[in-house]
Amino acid sequence: MFILALPALLLSEAVRADMLPLSKINRKIESHIQHSNTKKNVRCLAFILKDFQERKIPKSRILVTFDDPNIDGIGIGLDETDENYTCEAGELRSWEANKYQVAKTF
Repeated sequence: MFILALPALLLSEAVRADMLPLSKINRKIESHIQHSNTKKNVRCLAFILKDFQERKIPKSRILVTFDDPNIDGIGIGLDETDENYTCEAGELRSWEANKYQVAKTF
């Protein structure tokens, strides 16, 4: 799967973590994200991460939000930018000014 290639750098706090750089997500956290979300949301995350990889954005700049009570899915964004997405209800949502547009449905 998409996250299997992630380095195993961090060994704790999957449930307590709210936001982590992609470069800090290990297999335990990856498993938690996959099992606590729908298959559509996980496919959505893989899609946006592939886009970031193709754009050569370093993993350390990509922030992943999970276990957030305000997001029914997974949040993805780039540090120091307004580029923010969520994978909710099987949709890739692009956010701007607290409003979203559906960029893709899975």
